[in-house]
Amino acid sequence: MDTSSSTADAGFLTIREVCEEVGVTLRALRFYEAKGLIAPKREHMNRFYQTKDVKRLRKIVKLKSLGLSLREIRELLRSPGDGPYGLTANLCKELIERLSAQRDAVEAALAQLRGLEPQSPSTTVAISTDHGTMQ
Repeated sequence: MDTSSSTADAGFLTIREVCEEVGVTLRALRFYEAKGLIAPKREHMNRFYQTKDVKRLRKIVKLKSLGLSLREIRELLRSPGDGPYGLTANLCKELIERLSAQRDAVEAALAQLRGLEPQSPSTTVAISTDHGTMQ
């Protein structure tokens, strides 16, 4: 009996189908499995995902895009809050602060880069290849 076709007929998706549907790589999906975030049905060397597995994976991907660590995601999956994606009000506030700080750092770096002007050849510092000394 071909178990893979009976599993597929039962509404399960293969790892490749899940990757295409959710937009993650095979490597990422296997990584999430290795970290215990998802647990597909396994038959021999094949993985089969139910609708609940795909929903959970979508949630993981969304939480990751919001800046949560895998440890934080694992905790939310175990003990979800009342908000969207299982977030709590406190965690939402913390994420807003964290992402705002990251945005500020990126904006500061962009401002520095925009302030740089290309140097003319006469002001460029040359490093001698003979002895590593500056000229």
